[in-house]
Amino acid sequence: MRTGHRAGRWVPVALVAALALAGCSSTVDGEAFYAGLEVAKPTVPPAEGTLDPAEAPVVGTCSTIAEGQQSAPLDPPPPVECSGDHNAETAVVGDSGLADDAPHPAQADLDDPDSRISAALADLCDLDVVREYLGGDSLDDPYAWYAAYLPTAEQWAAGARWIRCDVFYGYLVPEPAPGILAGALAGSDPARHRTCFVGSPADYGVAPCSEPHEAEPVGTEVAALPEGAPYPDEPTRRSVVGSCTNVAQDYGGGEVPNGYVVDVWVDTAEEWPDYSYGRCVLVPAGGGRTTTTVRG
Repeated sequence: MRTGHRAGRWVPVALVAALALAGCSSTVDGEAFYAGLEVAKPTVPPAEGTLDPAEAPVVGTCSTIAEGQQSAPLDPPPPVECSGDHNAETAVVGDSGLADDAPHPAQADLDDPDSRISAALADLCDLDVVREYLGGDSLDDPYAWYAAYLPTAEQWAAGARWIRCDVFYGYLVPEPAPGILAGALAGSDPARHRTCFVGSPADYGVAPCSEPHEAEPVGTEVAALPEGAPYPDEPTRRSVVGSCTNVAQDYGGGEVPNGYVVDVWVDTAEEWPDYSYGRCVLVPAGGGRTTTTVRG
C-alpha cells in the first residue's frame, strides 16, 4: 500500500488556473507541442554526442527521474529506452521565450514566481497535461504527475531555449512505470494509472486503483462544505454527500455505477486547518475493498 498524502499536490492544483489544451498552446513568446497518441515512441535514446546539443527533445522520450529530481528543473534526466525500466515520458516541449543571449537561468530565477522562466514553466505544465497525455479527461485524478525541465548548461550554451514537461508515474514521487504512459488511461489497464483512496473517510492515503482500496475519488471534485467551516462531524459530513451526486453520475458515464454509492471523505482533524476540503468519492455499496476502477 502506498500512503503518500494527496494534499501534497492537490491543493496547488485547486489554486492554479488550468490551461485549455486544444492540440497546441503557447508559452511565453513560443509554442508548446502536445503529445498525441499517434506520436511514435523512441525505442532507443540517441547515442551520446550524435545530436546537436541544442536540439529540442522528442515528445514521448522516456527517462528515469530520481526522487527529488522532479522538483529540480535545472537537472533534467537523460533519455532511456522506452522498452526498459523508466518512470517518465516527455509530454510537451515548449519555448522558454528567453533571448539567444540570455544567460542560463539560475535557481534564484526559478525561486522568483514572477520571473519570465517561472511563468513559462508554469504555463507549460499542469494537471491537464497529465490527463491529456494519459488519455483521460477532466474528471480523472491520474496516478501520475509532472516535472518541468530546462536544458542543461551545456545545451543552453549551444543555443537550446526549449523547455519540457515530463509526466511521471506516481502520485507525489516517481515510481517505476508499469509500461508506456501515453494513452494509459484509455488502454487495457486504466486502474494502474488512476488514483484511489486507502483507509477510512476521515484518515486515508492514496494508491493506484489496481491495489486494494476502499474509495475512488470523483476526479478532484469537492463537496459543498462552507469555506472556512470547522472540522465536520459525522452528521455534517453525511449531509453534504448529496452535493456530489451529479458529478458522480458524470464520472460513472451518466449514473452512479452499479454496486457503488456516493460518499464524502475528509482529512483528520489535525490536518483540517491546512486541507479543509471534502472529496467526492465512490465506495462499494457493501463496503470492503476492490482492485478495479469504475471507469475501466
